[in-house]
Amino acid sequence: MKTKTTIILIMLLTIYNVMGQTQTFGSINYNKAINISGKQRMLSQKMSKAYLLISKGVNNEKIKKELNSSKFIFEKQLDILNQNVKNSSTKLYIKKVYRLWSEFKIIINQKASLKNSLQIMELNTELLNTCHQVVQGIEMNSNYNNKFFENNDQELIKTINISGKQRMLSQRLCLYFTAIKMFPKKKEEYQAVLDKVFDEFSDVISYLLINTYNTTETEEEIGTVMATWEEFQANKRKFLEGDFNLIDVYRVTNELTKSFNKITSLYELVSENQK
Repeated sequence: MKTKTTIILIMLLTIYNVMGQTQTFGSINYNKAINISGKQRMLSQKMSKAYLLISKGVNNEKIKKELNSSKFIFEKQLDILNQNVKNSSTKLYIKKVYRLWSEFKIIINQKASLKNSLQIMELNTELLNTCHQVVQGIEMNSNYNNKFFENNDQELIKTINISGKQRMLSQRLCLYFTAIKMFPKKKEEYQAVLDKVFDEFSDVISYLLINTYNTTETEEEIGTVMATWEEFQANKRKFLEGDFNLIDVYRVTNELTKSFNKITSLYELVSENQK
């Protein structure tokens, strides 16, 4: 009888401990955390792009506002993630983002120049990759909790991540397109990156088009994306050569970012409606 009682107590304690684990990333849910951390990837590229465009002499007040607002949002969102993180490995990634951000911010706060822009090109990918590690850390942590909580839809979290990544790829397209025009000696190196980003961006559009979590509104927005992207997709070689108008590329990639921000938010809304 004692043995039976002991076993029951152990089982109850185990259940209690499991239920004590949170389905949330601190005070926010995992879907929101994936969306926020995913935006950090995009902002790293948006700031880099804006700085290069200013360095190139594109005198546009909107671009200056983009740079300033992106710096502010990136820093605030990083603080939010840091305040809510509990997982030790994700904490380490966030700590690394802080270190890289400190170095990156010094450069983008200086007067725009070709020399500083080259430094941005050397640093932006490392900052991006570390931000991506934060997203992956949060996704892995949610996957672990998903073993215990049936209503935590891991496939939907993955979809939010993939859709959110398109925002970053949109900005990275413009960044490396601009870099090709600014640094002809590095054209081949930057073209290789641009080629890879171009293909990934196109492939994900097809993936999301047939996604399980699409609603009428999501499909309509993906249709808008396809119409916006069509001219670039039909003229990939021209795009990789930097033969499009730079301001047009800036405008279109911002439209794509805006659309994928909406799509990602719609996927996040699906998760809220499932509760």
